[in-house]
Amino acid sequence: MRSGPFSFVSVLSILFLSSSVFATDLNPPSLDSEGGAWPIRRQWTVAETSHFAEWVQHIFEVKCNGTREQRLAKLERVLTDPEMNLLLLAEFAGEGSNPQLDLHIIRAMHRVLDCAKLTVALSTYYSYRRALPWIASCVRASDGGDLRTAAYTIPSGTINSFEYDSAAQFIGDAITGTCTGNFRVELSGPNSQLSDTLPVAIGRDHLIPGCLYYLDGHVLILAKITRDGEPRFLDATIAATRDIYAFNGGSAITGLTPKNSAAPGNEYAGCYRGFRVYRWPIAEVDGAGKIVAVRRRTDNEMKEFGFSTEQYDKLEELTRHRQIVEDGAGVINFHQFIRMRLRTTHRFNLAAQLETAANELLTLLQQREERVQQAWRDVTANGPVPFPEEKFDGNVFTEGGRWGAYATALDDAAFRAKYFELMERVDAMIGWFDLRTDEVNLEALNEHAIWTHADLAAALLEAKKRLFGETTFEYLNSAGKPVRLSLLDVEQRLYDLSFDPNHPPELRWGAAPGSPEAESAREMPTPITDGTKIAMDEAFHREAYYRSLIRWEPDPSYLRGMITQGFPVLAKLDERLRQRWFDGPSPPLVPYDGKAAWLREQSAQ
Repeated sequence: MRSGPFSFVSVLSILFLSSSVFATDLNPPSLDSEGGAWPIRRQWTVAETSHFAEWVQHIFEVKCNGTREQRLAKLERVLTDPEMNLLLLAEFAGEGSNPQLDLHIIRAMHRVLDCAKLTVALSTYYSYRRALPWIASCVRASDGGDLRTAAYTIPSGTINSFEYDSAAQFIGDAITGTCTGNFRVELSGPNSQLSDTLPVAIGRDHLIPGCLYYLDGHVLILAKITRDGEPRFLDATIAATRDIYAFNGGSAITGLTPKNSAAPGNEYAGCYRGFRVYRWPIAEVDGAGKIVAVRRRTDNEMKEFGFSTEQYDKLEELTRHRQIVEDGAGVINFHQFIRMRLRTTHRFNLAAQLETAANELLTLLQQREERVQQAWRDVTANGPVPFPEEKFDGNVFTEGGRWGAYATALDDAAFRAKYFELMERVDAMIGWFDLRTDEVNLEALNEHAIWTHADLAAALLEAKKRLFGETTFEYLNSAGKPVRLSLLDVEQRLYDLSFDPNHPPELRWGAAPGSPEAESAREMPTPITDGTKIAMDEAFHREAYYRSLIRWEPDPSYLRGMITQGFPVLAKLDERLRQRWFDGPSPPLVPYDGKAAWLREQSAQ
């Protein structure tokens, strides 16, 4: 049995242990400028882009693992919280950095934020603080229509920080003048060398945090790449709340257009979706070291920073030959190609990944139980907490006060997200088994019985069932008595764990109505802001949609008129793997010691 007292080391403490001592500035100030929106003291270099990448990834890590307030942080909090913004630390900002941006400018950026404007807000803010030049393009639609849906767009000019008199004016013009149409500039189109971004090579040297991924009409900021080669992104909503999210993964990689070699001179028409790198500006200086101009780098100059068309070239190879030959293996889809290029892990231990995930999930459940007990003590002492119905300044995820202190809607969505992240990882590694069998560690999974991906899926499900069954914790019911649950129990109840702070612990932990576990539950209604009270069972029934989500939402929440069916619910691990990989058992006459052992024997001959 795997259980025990809760012990927790703050993720932020770990982050700051690694960030508290910075290496010597690899791009110290070397320039001198007079005038402009702000003093320019550095060039954009490869080292500087790595510094930018570290800054972006740190924001992402705190967005994912920080306090409730940090996970919900909007732009103002992101840029003014020293635990989120490394540029507020003198060592990271570096010698000659510009002072913190005025708060009224940050708030003005927030008021217009969307996905495209988030890319401008972060890159321009960083450029200002590190005393770097910055340029933004102005574009027009090829057909005179909507920039965001035009077949392609054409740069008609640029705005340049070196040519402005104030940071506020330049940043305001750069942000308001940018939309997703800025990313639709074709490589060989008119004025293409004035574009904001270029396609980037797929590899960890150049595809780093701070790069972008452009879908059709939507853009994401690459914020992290896992050891398994999975990208993670930052995103912003167009809702009035202007929230910033950190929950997009590899599934967002869609919509690329392959190179068309059959159209000489126009092979890359439409090839603007995909991974992009900023076209970093460069300052030109005179003999005395004074800056005399700031311009865009050319395509050729951008090769140092990873400019490459290979993602479109490889996609053409995939569409023509049904595979991409990479490192001696036939990759059968673009996501496998991405993982092959970006991974740092070359030996996948699926059993160990299951155990790590079980420990992480257990920690979250133990933290949740503390919140459940705090909520129950509060509502029994002080009365029920109003449900934030139809409020525009707070919903079940973001409401403050007593609801924010005791509800677990945000944490429950994060728990489900972590569970499904495990599912995606396992699913990808089963696919990897067909691609690189020798890189999948099967030792803890009865490797002699594993020949096909169906065998591996079955072995993983059996290992998960055993491990989740052994991973246990206790909660206290309404009568103050301990009830033991396993991670397997919680998986079965994944969509039944109530986040409502008014509900007794039994309901918070998904006890089925009428079950012996639920007998001790005490009735507690859920009030709404107008004073109406909704009976416990009815409130639980109407909150089902929010219990299905793996990400928080900015929209108003509803209770009385909420839908109770018809919304999508993700299949759990067992169902997903069976649907995807159980295409039949191993053939009857296979080598006795499994595929992995057989392949090792063949490669040794």
